[in-house]
Amino acid sequence: MTRVTLFVLFSIAALAQGGFRGEGRYEIFSPLSRKVLDMDRNDRRTVIQYESRRTDNQAWDITDAGGGYYFIRNGMNGSALAVQDDRNSSPLAAEPFNNSPAQQWRFESGQDSTAIVINRNGKAIDIPYGSKNNGIKLNSYGRNGEENQRWQFQSAGGTGGRGQNRYDAPAGRGQERYDAPAGRGGQRDGDGVYFDDRDRMYKMDGDGVCFYREREFRGEAVCATVRTGRRRWNNSFTDIGSVKFFGRATGVQVFDREEFRGNSVEITGDERNFNRATRGLRGAPQSLRVY
Repeated sequence: MTRVTLFVLFSIAALAQGGFRGEGRYEIFSPLSRKVLDMDRNDRRTVIQYESRRTDNQAWDITDAGGGYYFIRNGMNGSALAVQDDRNSSPLAAEPFNNSPAQQWRFESGQDSTAIVINRNGKAIDIPYGSKNNGIKLNSYGRNGEENQRWQFQSAGGTGGRGQNRYDAPAGRGQERYDAPAGRGGQRDGDGVYFDDRDRMYKMDGDGVCFYREREFRGEAVCATVRTGRRRWNNSFTDIGSVKFFGRATGVQVFDREEFRGNSVEITGDERNFNRATRGLRGAPQSLRVY
């Protein structure tokens, strides 16, 4: 009876931390920076903070991992929030789900109705130096309860009830397969990028280009629209195999320095072998314009 009572009390306490109300889809918000936990859409791995845009990459599906721990999986692709090692200031990452201890988290009470999110290794999600800037990479750090480790959970909807996150039928606890964006229904991100199940490749609505990690338009993709381009390329996506145009985009100018500087090459059509088209660059692309 004592064990059951303690478990019930623990469960009630866990559900009260920082707005967490059990399994479901949440935005994870920092009252300090006024930003939310964000998986960078460029590489679909880096975890940063960014102003809320209500997009799938800022939504996190929280599911029970047992023993008071939870998995925190990204709403865009199902990758799980994970620590990289046990050192302080180690960057967080969104990694393919594997049920490892590095992907298991618990929630402890913080000040001002907030929660401290702590990995099984004892490190907490931490905003380096309490930065309030968009794009700062989040890390794990020893629990200290300071403002840069306090979070609030805000319902992001779309769960359809307990345990009904955007998965196919489960194959056992934590073994579901995500649908978005690389699944049925072709869910779009903020730039209209989605995964086409039939053609087994990333595509985009509207006018822009997608750069693929592999030749023949395969593998992961980073896309840019005519409207935005990219002043700074994502340095974790340097192996480019091919590029494909969408909509009314007619060309892309690729530079080997940031802010549209340095040597450049122009590509005016689909290129199945990116290296062949960019021999004039001194190194990997650093910025690009789309038109």
